[in-house]
Amino acid sequence: MKGVIGIGNILKRDDGIGIRLVKELENRSLPSDIRIIDADTGGLKVLHALKDFDKVIVIDAVKLGREPGEFSFFSPEEVRSLAETKSSHEIDLLEILELSKQLGRTPEEIVIMGIEPGDTSFGEDLSPELEERFSELSDRLYEKIEEL
Repeated sequence: MKGVIGIGNILKRDDGIGIRLVKELENRSLPSDIRIIDADTGGLKVLHALKDFDKVIVIDAVKLGREPGEFSFFSPEEVRSLAETKSSHEIDLLEILELSKQLGRTPEEIVIMGIEPGDTSFGEDLSPELEERFSELSDRLYEKIEEL
């Protein structure tokens, strides 16, 4: 089974980009072996979801000092090597992935789609920068799902 896990807080503007992208995927035709998970702000929801997948894409807002809306696909090892890669959620994504590994629940392939947020203040709308790039982000995510 393959999974796509969105993480974020939709009440903090761009921080909710992972959730918004997985919600948008629900409107697309996906292969039958793909399961979509809205993991809210992450933490133990991600840990619980990981055990069900052989391959997974995790989508989250990640501050890397880039322009808002820029994104990259990373392995967990690549994310560990970058500075300031903490997500803004209660338990860091990398800590959850490490705990999953220790518990023997790690998927064989994990891809992290890290998207640079512009505005993470309280509000329900995406920043203009992320709103402008939303279709591109969605299309690239869909392409990555097809590659799994």
